[in-house]
This record gives sequence, structure tokens and C-alpha cells, in this order.
Amino acid sequence: MPMNSLILRKQYFPKKSENRMTFNGDLVAARNYFIKNRFKNLDFLLKSRYEWMNPYLANKEKIVEIGCGAGFSHLYLNNKPILTDALENPWVDKLIDATNMDFEDNSIDVIIASHTIHHFYSPYKFFEESQRVLKKDGVILIQDVNSSLFMRFILRIMRHEGWSYQVNIFDPQTIANDPADVWSANCAIPELLFQDKVKFQNCFHNLSIEKYTKCEFLIFPLSGGVNAKIRMPEFSNSILKFISFIDKMLVKIAPNIFALGCSVVVRKFK
Repeated sequence: MPMNSLILRKQYFPKKSENRMTFNGDLVAARNYFIKNRFKNLDFLLKSRYEWMNPYLANKEKIVEIGCGAGFSHLYLNNKPILTDALENPWVDKLIDATNMDFEDNSIDVIIASHTIHHFYSPYKFFEESQRVLKKDGVILIQDVNSSLFMRFILRIMRHEGWSYQVNIFDPQTIANDPADVWSANCAIPELLFQDKVKFQNCFHNLSIEKYTKCEFLIFPLSGGVNAKIRMPEFSNSILKFISFIDKMLVKIAPNIFALGCSVVVRKFK
């Protein structure tokens, strides 16, 4: 195992009282703050997280976003999804438990899950449900964290969320997060799920990982956060584009060290 994979691998979950970020869990405040200020750094980050999904949404009839959070996807997606969440807010179209979806079999074209899978108490049940409700050739579009070395350093510093590699993510009985706390987070979940495509498909027989791309480095912390906030200087689009270019180079060279995020496409093939 590479040395960077061994550093800070021990299970870590901070206490809520230790969190150094503001607005954590306050979606209304986070949404209002962004819409009022349209902070360029965060706007740039959110564009990169959502706009890559647009080609997959073209000519699709039923698109559902699971765990829509502050509902920012409507600002960046050409074909607007039905916004669902476990928490009731004015912009949420439907309250949904992602592990027990209130949708008919083979009824959904696209499921969007942006920075939500690492919060699920049972990612296994989410993908089981996705197999059921997706149409044949339907896709799950996922944007989430990547538990790289730098991500673990940042989580330690900000004490915002934690990680554990000690969960068997493919066991239907495994509880990966606190079921009673929708903000409970295990940032190792995406890596555990998607790093082995064969293992994933052997578990979820009708699903295959079509794309698994690691992304984001400096542009993530410079955004100041999406739902939770820290103060950051605002940069012009030209500077943000240059930072994004540097990020791509660093992630390409050493994804396990630098990549703070991942983009994933999972397709139902039968």
C-alpha cells in the first residue's frame, strides 16, 4: 500500500462541538447567503460539479435529485430535476428516504446524488433501491468527496466530518453512519464503493460503474464551503480557471494525495 494511503487512515469522527465551520446543517442560511452574494469561488465550484451532468440529462423525462441539500442544482442543470430530500424545505419537491424510495419500479431515467452518498447510513440500500426504480439504461450521476491524503488533513483541521475505512460497505447489514442524524458523515464511503468496479458490480448485479474520475483540489477549500462556511478571499473567473488547471495537473499526477472529489456515472444495464 502506498505511504500516502497509510497516513491518517485510522478511523476519525470529530465531535459536533469541535466543528470550525459556520452554517453547518443550516440549509436556509447557506442558500440565502449564496443567492444574495453569489460568491464567485463557490459559483465556479458548483458549476464544475453540476454542468458535466448536462449531456446525460438531454431528452430525459424523469430526473430525480436525491438529497438535494440547498437546491443549487437548478441553477446549473439544463433539464431541472425533481428535488427530493429527507429534510423539508421550501425548494424541496418531495420528501424521500433514499434507502426506501417512493417511486415505482423502472420509472426513473436519471438519479442525481451530489455530496450526499457519504451521508447515507446504508449506501448499500441506496444502490439496491436505485436498481429497482431506474429504467433500463438509466444512470446515477454522482458527485462526492474523495478521501485523499489532503482531504483527511482538511477534515482533521476543520473538524467538520470524519471517515472510517473499517466498514464493509457491500454488506447489507452494515450501518455506515448514524441513522438518526442526516448530517452524520463517513467521507471514506465513495472510495470504498467505487475503487473496485468488479466488486461493485458483483454486489449490484444490474449496475456498472461507467465513469469514476477524481477531481478538485485547491478549488474546493477556496470555495469557502457549500452548506458549511469558512471565510475565503474572492477571486476573478480568470484566476479560478488557472487554479482549476493547476488542480487538474496535480490530481492527474497524484490523485490519492490531492483529489478532494470524484465524479461517478453508474448505469443500469439490464
